[in-house]
Formats: sequence, C-alpha cells, structure tokens
Amino acid sequence: MTIVDMIDTITKWADKEICSKIKLKLPPADTQESTGAGYKHQFIKPACFPLFVPTSEKIQPHICSPTPSLCVRLIKGEDDMITNSGNIIVEFMFSIWNLGTHGPDILLKQDNNTLRQWTGEEAEAYFERNYDGWRDIWNWIDIALRAVESHLNIDGIEIDRSTNVKFYQFDVEGIIPDMYPFWYAGLQFQVKRPLMRNIVELQDLL
Repeated sequence: MTIVDMIDTITKWADKEICSKIKLKLPPADTQESTGAGYKHQFIKPACFPLFVPTSEKIQPHICSPTPSLCVRLIKGEDDMITNSGNIIVEFMFSIWNLGTHGPDILLKQDNNTLRQWTGEEAEAYFERNYDGWRDIWNWIDIALRAVESHLNIDGIEIDRSTNVKFYQFDVEGIIPDMYPFWYAGLQFQVKRPLMRNIVELQDLL
C-alpha cells in the first residue's frame, strides 16, 4: 500500500468511526450573527480532510464548512530495510467553533425525568458568552481515543499497539494560545506498513 493510499484509507476510516459519532456547532458566515437572536443554531457532522484543512472557498460542495473538522496528518515515517517493515506517525488534528451557550444548547428536565431541548422565541434570543468550548473538543477526543484504542487495524493498516497514543491541546512553543471562539486539540498514534522491495542487485542472481 502506498503512502497516498494509507492517508486516504485512514481519512475515510476517521470520517466513519470518529466524525460520524458527533455533531458540533456550525459557525455562521458572519461571526457577528452568533451573538444575537438572528443566529440560526445548527449542529453538523464534522468534515474530515487529508493533510490540510482547505479554506471555505475551496471545500467541496457537500461540505458545509471547514470547521468543525478533523485533519489527518502524516507527521513522520521511517522504513527499516533490514526487517522490511516501516512505521508512520499519524496525527488527528481537531478543530471546532463554540462562542458560548445558545438557548437550544440548554436541556430542560421534564416531569418524567427525561430531557428536552429548550426551544421557542426566548430560547432563540438567549446567548451567554463563555469559554466552555473546550468541553466539546475533549468530548470529541474521547470518541477518537475509543475508536483508535478499540481497533487492531484501520481497514488493513495495522495500528502499532507497542507505542503510546498521545493526545494534547494545541500549543505554540509550549504556550496554549487563546484562539476563542475556535478550539483545537490533537491525537497521535503509530501504524505499521510492510515493505515489499525487489533489490535490483539481487535480480541478476535469480
């Protein structure tokens, strides 16, 4: 399997096993709208991109927005020519948007102990600015951890279970930047790939 095939395979798997398991807030086209009653509160399935996140004008028509999204990145690869095996460090980079609590975010307890979403004009007009968006990104990381740690392979690509799965908040030189209302976090793990090479100098001996 080529490196391109591996990236495509992992991206499709992440879309199915991680992105489809959650719905997150869709940022409005005009971010000023998100603070008022005119904001149309929407949850969408996050997009999944290979290697980089395209800008809004470059995304495919069926994708609503580049945020929320999961980006599958290849951090580093290494081939061992003696053992004919290789490994690749894969990173999942997560990005979401959450400005605060909108009315429809709130669940109301009913008499039968079930919960229902707060709706109506009052709910549509409600907004509280806060920094709770970090909860959404880490709930999503938990979904990704369960997916990666519950599989031996990703559609035929073996997960290297002898190495640790790492997860972390996005930082710049060790400092966590304030990028509110956008939130970022990452997850890294390692996969194996077998090498099949025909040694040119040995072909003459066969």
